[in-house]
Amino acid sequence: MPLMYLAGWAASAGVLAALLLIIRLLKYGVPVSPPPRPSVDYGLLRTVSMVGDLAFARDVRDRLRSNGVRATLATGPDGMVRILVFADELDRARRLISS
Repeated sequence: MPLMYLAGWAASAGVLAALLLIIRLLKYGVPVSPPPRPSVDYGLLRTVSMVGDLAFARDVRDRLRSNGVRATLATGPDGMVRILVFADELDRARRLISS
């Protein structure tokens, strides 16, 4: 008999908890994820290309360097490798990459 008494109280507590959760969701809405993080600032450098493969990014950087463009690499928060050049060399770097 005492076991059935405890089961009734447990069921009542469960129903009450479910009702409180439903009321909270109706009042405040579903929690949303935080806004995306802002992009990383590389100062004077500009992104000329983004690739997913580090070896390929190194090849592109080396091609730019062999043509006199100062270039470096950085991995962003999204895991993509960015090939960075100075702003005054951005157009030339884009032409070298596309040819």
